[in-house]
Amino acid sequence: MPPRKRAPAAPARPLPRPNTAHPCASQLEAALSTLPARPHAASYHAFLTSPYYPAPPSPSPTKKRKKAEPTLPPAVDSALDAAVVQQKLLAWFDGVRATRGMPWRKDVDPATMDEEERTQRGYEVWVSEIMLQQTRVDTVIPYWLKWMAKFPTVKALAEADIEEVNGVWQGLGYYSRAKRLLDGARTVMDSHDGVLPSTADGLLSIDGIGPYSAGAISSIAFGQRSATVDGNVIRVLSRLTALHAPDKAKSTANFIWALADVLVPPQPKRRKKKARDSDGEGGEVGGEGKCGVGGKNKPGAWNQALMELGATVCTPKAPKCDECPLSDECLAYAEARYVAHQPKTSSSSSPAPAPDIEDLCDLCAPLPYESTAEARAHGVEVFPMAKEKVKKRDEDSVVCVVEWVASEGDKGDEERKVLLVKRPEKGLLAGLNEFPAIDLAPDSPLPSPKARTKLLNSLLATLLDLPPSTLSPSTDSPPSSPSTTSTSTPRILSRTALPPVTQIYSHLVRTHHAERLVLCSSSPPALRPALSAKEAARAAKKAGADDDALVQSLAGRAKWVDAAEVPTANIGGAVAKVWGERLAVVGGRAAGGVEGKKKAAAGGKGKGKGKAEGKADKGQGSLMGFFAKKEPAPKPSRDKAALVGGQERASEAERDASDDDGEVIVVEEATSGGRTSVEEKKVYKKRRIAPASDEEDDKAGS
Repeated sequence: MPPRKRAPAAPARPLPRPNTAHPCASQLEAALSTLPARPHAASYHAFLTSPYYPAPPSPSPTKKRKKAEPTLPPAVDSALDAAVVQQKLLAWFDGVRATRGMPWRKDVDPATMDEEERTQRGYEVWVSEIMLQQTRVDTVIPYWLKWMAKFPTVKALAEADIEEVNGVWQGLGYYSRAKRLLDGARTVMDSHDGVLPSTADGLLSIDGIGPYSAGAISSIAFGQRSATVDGNVIRVLSRLTALHAPDKAKSTANFIWALADVLVPPQPKRRKKKARDSDGEGGEVGGEGKCGVGGKNKPGAWNQALMELGATVCTPKAPKCDECPLSDECLAYAEARYVAHQPKTSSSSSPAPAPDIEDLCDLCAPLPYESTAEARAHGVEVFPMAKEKVKKRDEDSVVCVVEWVASEGDKGDEERKVLLVKRPEKGLLAGLNEFPAIDLAPDSPLPSPKARTKLLNSLLATLLDLPPSTLSPSTDSPPSSPSTTSTSTPRILSRTALPPVTQIYSHLVRTHHAERLVLCSSSPPALRPALSAKEAARAAKKAGADDDALVQSLAGRAKWVDAAEVPTANIGGAVAKVWGERLAVVGGRAAGGVEGKKKAAAGGKGKGKGKAEGKADKGQGSLMGFFAKKEPAPKPSRDKAALVGGQERASEAERDASDDDGEVIVVEEATSGGRTSVEEKKVYKKRRIAPASDEEDDKAGS
């Protein structure tokens, strides 16, 4: 079937004629005549002013400006009053605020609320802002409702433990956010008598609340004139002022925060005088009916409006400039309009004079145009300056899914238990449960299957109270059988490899190489208590592990859980994927969770429905399918288990981020004189080439 032809893209709407009324209109020719250099004066970005515009530094040596205080360049002589953009944006927000229904978005008057109501309102906004970091609104809404039902107040959250918190948060990702909410609630109860501070400075004293969250909570919940800056706000303000500056530069952050603070409108003061209408009824002058646009909380409405504009109109790609309420004030749009209508050959004999070199802007970088043709398409999407892409580093982990059954006849998961270990309370995936795992050093080569099994044996020896011969049997010991082995001594029923899975984090791509170990005994193996720091170091050294390998599965933090409870046991996405592969294997599905690929993995060429299952029944399928359908009979304790890898099951994004297709190891067994020998043969192997990574990318935004 021929590929479907894409519909032709709709032609771009022609841009309006240049805006000659813009305060910077007279500077456009000089700034845009030499693209991509774009020289312009420092005051080019400062065409908005307000009563809160910072005063120039005092020349007096006794009154020095604080170094950390953000600054703005001097405003142009024809600067617009900030009230112009405030009026336009708040009027627009009044008309769209209900379009995307958000349960935490309420138009309430903070001045009419008592202390308990204010704290509750602040708590609702606080939870929503933390959840919205790096997460879409439609994803957050059901989680926010579930959270508020479970922890309706700050006190209720403070009394919870991390297990309960992670249970409600499960599936939302970036679990450190849930831990920060819990720590912050405890700080409010312990240090602030259960009352949430109303100012941004006060909120910064709460664990887990940074400048962005403090500004959002204080303005949206308490009506404070506080600025807040997230990814949407940065984009809107960068385009509004045509700022093309490196995102990680301190000067850029200072400019954006200072501009955001300048533009926040104040909350109208309520007058004490009463006025009577025609019916003789009294009413407060300056009440809701006199406040105009913005509702009952102008600072909160303004910050929400900026974020809403960035999320729905001033989007990263294909912004809807013709629908933007600030299109006449937007300098980036003014530049695009000027370039679109600029004649290809200038009629003037000489270019417009450039600004004095001493007055040039020292914030902006040249525009990223490599040719005149590209410069002719100059538009608002070039703002803000594109971030430097940092490759995520690649890491590997070895994982062991340890299962226990009371007898060989237990085939289902009803009576089966699985070993989970709670990760430390700090760091990646803090407080979540995982299968016993070792994170390998980022630059170390992936060990062989035998070496990975050896590492896991050393780890399990620190978690479980097992006889030394259980996991690493001696090759000289005679074969054992159920009749000669105590039922209280754990025996290995099977040990098989699972397909590798990949999990993408903000700063790394981690591939988990897992194997499944099934133990059988009359009762689950006892758990070892926590080790001291010296004992842990001694155990790691004895195991011969790489010094850079990281063990998050620590003794004293393990527990046995029912197999049916694993999906709801506060596990992260990677653990859920590993468990999904285990379920696929037990259910007889092919590696990677695609049942139709079983015959390809086994090299079969059958056709028709049910052929893959039939091949497995006849013993012609892969070893993975064999062990999934039937637990093998007890083998001598020195027997090695079959190691089988396969194609990983991953999303499109994960497949793009990793080149690892796994490996297939076929195990051939031969029995002679009651002794069984095992030979491993490598059938297919493709190793992943890990790209270099300079630093972690951890950005929070709505």
